[in-house]
Parts: sequence; C-alpha cells; structure tokens
Amino acid sequence: MTTHTAVPSKTQIRAGAADLLKTGGWIQGKYYSDSGKTTGVCLVAAIGLAAGLPATALASLKPGTVDADYLARWATAQELCDEIAATLGRPAHEMAATRWLSFWNDKPHTTLDHVLGALEGQAA
Repeated sequence: MTTHTAVPSKTQIRAGAADLLKTGGWIQGKYYSDSGKTTGVCLVAAIGLAAGLPATALASLKPGTVDADYLARWATAQELCDEIAATLGRPAHEMAATRWLSFWNDKPHTTLDHVLGALEGQAA
C-alpha cells in the first residue's frame, strides 16, 4: 500500500518558503548553500523545498520523474512561481518563471525583504 501525503496548497507553500528563508537564511547566486560562512536558500529553492521537493527541483524545465505525488507538488510550485513572477512584472513572453525568479532573486538590489514581500504577493 502506497501512502501519499497531501500536496501543500500555494498558500502553504508561500508560508513554508517564507519560514525557510527567515530561519535558514536567504542567499543569492545559487539555489542553496549548506557549507561555509553562508547558509540558506534562494527564493526558488525555498518554494521547491516548501512544496516537498529537492532544493534544485524547480531548476529543471521538466520534472525527471513520473511519480504522481512529485508531479503534483512540482506543478503546484510552478504555478506559484508563475503567479509570483507575474506580480513582480515578468512579461508573459519572457523565460520560464522559475528562471526569471532566479535572476530576480540574484539582482544586487533584491533584498530578503523584497523576497518575503514577493511571497506575500507584493510587487517589489
């Protein structure tokens, strides 16, 4: 018998990602760091982790599995990234939302407050 846990809602993922960033740290320039002086995750990794995925799962344009639970989590996280990127002003014809958000996260002017605001649905 296979046990599946419920896929978190976009609201739950937003809250979980914000909590990860506040408690574990926020970084720029890579998806995550767990060694050295700096530890933390970027916005996209935080969303993936809060959805129950690996930190780099959303770096791929297509999931590398056929597992239904993983695919449901991946799809919900992707939808959330699309919503956040649109709120931040990503033009519809631009690159994939996850890549766009990664670049936005890494811009020198972007701060943790901007990232947390984006998770709350505010434009930065």
